[in-house]
Parts: sequence; structure tokens; C-alpha cells
Amino acid sequence: MKKILVMVVAAMMATVSVNAQDELKHEVGAFYGIGSASNLFSTITSSISAAAGDQSSFWGPIGVEYYYHVSPVVGLGAVAAYAGCKAEDKKTHKDDLSETFLTFMPSVKFNWLRKKHFGMYSGLSAGVMLLSVSVNDNAKSSDPDAKDETVTTFMFQATALGVEFGSEAFRGFVEAGLGEKGEICAGLRYKF
Repeated sequence: MKKILVMVVAAMMATVSVNAQDELKHEVGAFYGIGSASNLFSTITSSISAAAGDQSSFWGPIGVEYYYHVSPVVGLGAVAAYAGCKAEDKKTHKDDLSETFLTFMPSVKFNWLRKKHFGMYSGLSAGVMLLSVSVNDNAKSSDPDAKDETVTTFMFQATALGVEFGSEAFRGFVEAGLGEKGEICAGLRYKF
């Protein structure tokens, strides 16, 4: 009887141990990117808009992401990002134009190297970007074509290479890719 009880307890402990390793299926992260699609779009539009010749300042994309790992290799989730730009008139030092970019994309992540403290992956995201352009009254009076607009467009992110490092649950990451998260993106991620 004691042997059976010991075997049952050992089996339960082994099952709990295996399940504990498999329980890290959820992943949340926060990131900041450089060289994003919205940054490129903002550079082009501000050079031909009412704010041409103004001093522009761009920030973002700043974002969050969530993945649910359906297997050790594949994670399904979503990415949300926020970026913005302000164009300031050189003479009056007032904002002529401000752009806000909100992006929401379903996403898939492929973990092709998985170690306890290190991993490498690739990913693909595709979704929608909402662009809101706001032009101040002075810019509208000097250019009759200048107006406030809201545009919805397709957006994507192709992550060629992502590297994550740290503990099994809490990691930093750096990504190289193309799209709304940027050519270079870095952040922190928590798995549970």
C-alpha cells in the first residue's frame, strides 16, 4: 500500500511539474520602435502639406502586445500601437499640424529557438491603422486646402528576427523588421 501511495504521489508531482512548464502560455509585452511605417508616412505628408517647412517632431510607435501560445512554437495574439507627430511653425513656434496614428493588428509569432533564458523568433501582423490629422486655424487660413481628416488604412508588421533574453517569465526583447512596430523595436515581455 505504501508503495502504491508513493507511486501515486510521485506521479502527481511529475504531472504538476510538467503542467507548470506548460502553463507559460500567455505573454504580454510593451515596446517602443524606431523607423516605423507611420514615421515614414508622417515625413512624406508633412513635406507636402500645409506644414511644409515646419519643424516636425515624431514619437512612437509605443505599443502593447499579447500572445497566447497554442504550441511551444506558435503564438497567436494582437498588437496595438500609438504614434504621433507635431509640426511647429518656425516663425510663430505654434503647432500647425498634429497627426495621431492608432494601429490594431492580429498577429502570429513563430518561436524557432526556445531556451530557458534566451529565444529567437519571427512574426507577422496585419490589421488597420487609424490616422487622424488636425490642422490649426492659422494653417487653415493660410492654406484653403488644409483641413482636419481621419483616414483608415491597412497596416502590417513583418518581424524578420526577434531576440529575447532574461528569465523564463520576464524578458527583454529586440526586433528587426518592417512595418508599424519599426525597423528596430525593443521592449519588455512577461509570460505567465
